[in-house]
Amino acid sequence: MSISLFPKTVSSWAAAIVAAAAFAPQVLAGPVETLPGRWTGWGKMTLDGGNTERVKCVATYFSEKGGSELRHNLRCASTNYRIDAVAQLKVSDGRVSGEWQERTYVTGGAVSGRVKGDGIAVRIVGDQFTASMIVDTGPCAQSMDIAPTGMGVRRIAVELKKC
Repeated sequence: MSISLFPKTVSSWAAAIVAAAAFAPQVLAGPVETLPGRWTGWGKMTLDGGNTERVKCVATYFSEKGGSELRHNLRCASTNYRIDAVAQLKVSDGRVSGEWQERTYVTGGAVSGRVKGDGIAVRIVGDQFTASMIVDTGPCAQSMDIAPTGMGVRRIAVELKKC
């Protein structure tokens, strides 16, 4: 049995995770050079009412155009949620921009933000939601903290590893 807060809910937080996971500081420098490959991990979504749902995620990253663009595929699943999302992102002069699409729910939107230390701070905007997000990236691990509004979810935290 699949439960949804509203039809775009899963795609909204999926988009946030995809956008976050695909960004990193500077073109092919620091954490960005370690992103290409397959990452796996677990995340937890906290609903406005306090209930939580644990999800398993697999992320695949591809460096494109000499490292100035990143393509990212993200699939996450739990008992009640499924995600199949993609993002096409650019990192240039300390700024992050791009677009995301959630294929299951046929929705998408824009991402914008800035590079910060070993990660990024971004804002994601879609048809039915907005989210602020902080991502910290290292050679073997990546953490995302997402605070969405307009979707019945208080917080999303995901840890991905490839080492």
